[in-house]
Amino acid sequence: MTKVINKKFLVTASSIALALILAGCGGGSKDSATTAAAEESLVDTQEEVAQVTGGFDSPVVAPDGVSYTLSAPSQFTPGKFASGQVPGQRFEKFSVSVSNGSSADLDLATLMVKGSSASGECVDIFDGDSGINGAPQEPLAAGGSITFGWALSCAGAVGDELKVGLSNNQVNIVEVTGKLS
Repeated sequence: MTKVINKKFLVTASSIALALILAGCGGGSKDSATTAAAEESLVDTQEEVAQVTGGFDSPVVAPDGVSYTLSAPSQFTPGKFASGQVPGQRFEKFSVSVSNGSSADLDLATLMVKGSSASGECVDIFDGDSGINGAPQEPLAAGGSITFGWALSCAGAVGDELKVGLSNNQVNIVEVTGKLS
Protein backbone atom coordinates (compact mmCIF):
# COMPACT_ATOMS: atom_id res chain seq x y z
CA MET A 1 0.00 0.00 0.00
CA THR A 2 2.83 2.38 0.84
CA LYS A 3 4.50 1.69 -2.52
CA VAL A 4 1.28 2.59 -4.36
CA ILE A 5 0.98 5.88 -2.46
CA ASN A 6 4.67 6.68 -3.06
CA LYS A 7 4.23 6.00 -6.80
CA LYS A 8 1.19 8.27 -6.97
CA PHE A 9 3.07 10.93 -5.04
CA LEU A 10 6.09 10.69 -7.36
CA VAL A 11 3.93 10.87 -10.48
CA THR A 12 2.02 13.88 -9.11
CA ALA A 13 5.17 15.65 -7.93
CA SER A 14 6.92 14.99 -11.26
CA SER A 15 3.93 16.32 -13.20
CA ILE A 16 3.82 19.50 -11.12
CA ALA A 17 7.59 20.03 -11.46
CA LEU A 18 7.41 19.50 -15.24
CA ALA A 19 4.51 21.93 -15.54
CA LEU A 20 6.42 24.59 -13.58
CA ILE A 21 9.53 24.10 -15.72
CA LEU A 22 7.57 24.33 -18.96
CA ALA A 23 5.69 27.40 -17.72
CA GLY A 24 9.02 29.20 -17.44
CA CYS A 25 10.01 28.39 -21.03
CA GLY A 26 9.55 30.91 -23.83
CA GLY A 27 9.51 33.94 -21.57
CA GLY A 28 8.59 37.32 -22.92
CA SER A 29 10.83 39.79 -24.66
CA LYS A 30 11.55 43.22 -23.24
CA ASP A 31 11.55 44.62 -26.78
CA SER A 32 7.90 44.27 -27.77
CA ALA A 33 8.41 46.38 -30.94
CA THR A 34 10.80 43.78 -32.32
CA THR A 35 8.43 40.97 -31.39
CA ALA A 36 5.46 42.74 -33.00
CA ALA A 37 7.47 43.39 -36.18
CA ALA A 38 8.58 39.76 -36.34
CA GLU A 39 5.01 38.54 -35.83
CA GLU A 40 3.73 40.91 -38.53
CA SER A 41 6.32 39.71 -41.04
CA LEU A 42 5.13 36.14 -40.48
CA VAL A 43 1.53 37.12 -41.14
CA ASP A 44 2.06 39.65 -43.95
CA THR A 45 4.22 37.55 -46.24
CA GLN A 46 3.65 38.50 -49.85
CA GLU A 47 2.84 35.64 -52.15
CA GLU A 48 5.29 35.28 -54.98
CA VAL A 49 3.98 36.21 -58.42
CA ALA A 50 3.60 33.33 -60.88
CA GLN A 51 6.34 32.92 -63.50
CA VAL A 52 3.75 32.81 -66.31
CA THR A 53 0.03 33.49 -66.59
CA GLY A 54 -2.67 32.50 -69.03
CA GLY A 55 -6.16 31.15 -69.37
CA PHE A 56 -7.89 27.82 -69.24
CA ASP A 57 -7.66 25.58 -72.34
CA SER A 58 -4.41 27.25 -73.47
CA PRO A 59 -0.90 25.90 -72.94
CA VAL A 60 1.20 27.99 -70.58
CA VAL A 61 4.94 27.34 -70.88
CA ALA A 62 7.17 27.92 -67.85
CA PRO A 63 10.75 29.22 -68.24
CA ASP A 64 12.13 25.69 -67.78
CA GLY A 65 10.24 24.47 -70.87
CA VAL A 66 7.47 22.62 -69.03
CA SER A 67 4.03 23.24 -70.56
CA TYR A 68 0.87 23.25 -68.42
CA THR A 69 -2.67 23.23 -69.81
CA LEU A 70 -5.67 23.39 -67.48
CA SER A 71 -9.00 22.58 -69.11
CA ALA A 72 -11.93 24.91 -68.52
CA PRO A 73 -13.61 23.94 -65.25
CA SER A 74 -16.99 22.28 -65.30
CA GLN A 75 -19.47 21.72 -62.51
CA PHE A 76 -19.68 18.15 -61.20
CA THR A 77 -21.24 16.13 -58.42
CA PRO A 78 -18.66 14.49 -56.13
CA GLY A 79 -19.07 10.78 -55.46
CA LYS A 80 -20.26 9.20 -52.24
CA PHE A 81 -16.74 8.80 -50.82
CA ALA A 82 -15.26 12.13 -52.00
CA SER A 83 -13.58 14.48 -49.54
CA GLY A 84 -13.07 18.21 -49.44
CA GLN A 85 -16.38 19.47 -50.80
CA VAL A 86 -17.92 22.26 -48.74
CA PRO A 87 -21.74 22.29 -48.62
CA GLY A 88 -23.23 25.28 -50.42
CA GLN A 89 -20.19 25.82 -52.67
CA ARG A 90 -19.67 25.08 -56.35
CA PHE A 91 -17.79 21.90 -57.20
CA GLU A 92 -15.53 22.50 -60.21
CA LYS A 93 -13.42 19.85 -61.95
CA PHE A 94 -10.80 20.21 -64.64
CA SER A 95 -7.85 18.34 -66.07
CA VAL A 96 -4.19 19.29 -65.79
CA SER A 97 -1.98 18.34 -68.74
CA VAL A 98 1.77 18.57 -68.28
CA SER A 99 4.35 18.20 -71.07
CA ASN A 100 7.90 18.07 -69.75
CA GLY A 101 9.94 20.04 -72.29
CA SER A 102 12.83 20.40 -69.87
CA SER A 103 15.98 18.29 -69.83
CA ALA A 104 15.32 16.79 -66.38
CA ASP A 105 12.66 14.62 -64.76
CA LEU A 106 9.82 16.65 -63.20
CA ASP A 107 8.68 15.78 -59.66
CA LEU A 108 4.91 16.17 -59.78
CA ALA A 109 4.45 14.71 -56.29
CA THR A 110 5.26 18.16 -54.88
CA LEU A 111 2.86 19.97 -57.24
CA MET A 112 0.41 22.21 -55.39
CA VAL A 113 -2.83 23.44 -56.95
CA LYS A 114 -4.41 26.47 -55.32
CA GLY A 115 -7.71 27.98 -56.42
CA SER A 116 -9.54 31.15 -55.47
CA SER A 117 -12.74 32.82 -56.53
CA ALA A 118 -13.94 36.35 -55.97
CA SER A 119 -15.52 35.02 -52.75
CA GLY A 120 -12.37 33.46 -51.26
CA GLU A 121 -10.02 30.50 -51.28
CA CYS A 122 -11.11 27.18 -52.80
CA VAL A 123 -10.63 23.77 -51.21
CA ASP A 124 -9.26 20.68 -52.99
CA ILE A 125 -11.70 17.83 -53.60
CA PHE A 126 -10.39 14.28 -53.85
CA ASP A 127 -12.74 11.76 -55.44
CA GLY A 128 -11.30 8.41 -56.51
CA ASP A 129 -14.61 7.37 -58.08
CA SER A 130 -14.33 10.34 -60.47
CA GLY A 131 -10.60 9.86 -61.14
CA ILE A 132 -9.59 12.87 -59.05
CA ASN A 133 -6.73 11.53 -56.96
CA GLY A 134 -4.26 14.43 -56.81
CA ALA A 135 -0.96 14.81 -58.62
CA PRO A 136 0.92 11.73 -59.87
CA GLN A 137 3.53 10.39 -57.48
CA GLU A 138 5.99 9.23 -60.15
CA PRO A 139 8.40 11.75 -61.74
CA LEU A 140 7.56 12.79 -65.30
CA ALA A 141 10.51 11.98 -67.55
CA ALA A 142 12.03 14.66 -69.79
CA GLY A 143 10.01 14.71 -73.01
CA GLY A 144 7.05 12.94 -71.34
CA SER A 145 3.43 14.06 -70.98
CA ILE A 146 0.64 13.26 -68.54
CA THR A 147 -2.93 14.37 -67.84
CA PHE A 148 -4.71 14.03 -64.50
CA GLY A 149 -7.94 15.29 -62.94
CA TRP A 150 -8.32 17.95 -60.26
CA ALA A 151 -11.34 19.41 -58.49
CA LEU A 152 -12.06 22.37 -56.25
CA SER A 153 -14.86 23.43 -53.95
CA CYS A 154 -15.29 27.19 -54.42
CA ALA A 155 -17.66 29.81 -53.05
CA GLY A 156 -19.29 32.01 -55.66
CA ALA A 157 -21.75 32.04 -58.51
CA VAL A 158 -21.61 30.98 -62.14
CA GLY A 159 -19.47 33.47 -64.05
CA ASP A 160 -17.45 34.67 -61.05
CA GLU A 161 -13.71 34.89 -61.65
CA LEU A 162 -11.70 31.76 -60.84
CA LYS A 163 -7.91 31.76 -60.50
CA VAL A 164 -5.92 28.54 -60.31
CA GLY A 165 -2.24 28.57 -59.50
CA LEU A 166 0.29 25.76 -59.78
CA SER A 167 3.44 25.72 -57.68
CA ASN A 168 6.19 23.16 -57.38
CA ASN A 169 8.92 23.14 -54.74
CA GLN A 170 7.59 26.43 -53.33
CA VAL A 171 7.91 28.26 -56.68
CA ASN A 172 4.73 29.71 -58.19
CA ILE A 173 4.92 28.54 -61.76
CA VAL A 174 1.59 29.12 -63.48
CA GLU A 175 -1.58 31.06 -62.83
CA VAL A 176 -4.60 30.72 -65.08
CA THR A 177 -7.75 32.80 -64.90
CA GLY A 178 -11.26 31.98 -66.02
CA LYS A 179 -14.81 31.74 -64.72
CA LEU A 180 -16.73 29.43 -62.40
CA SER A 181 -19.05 27.18 -64.39
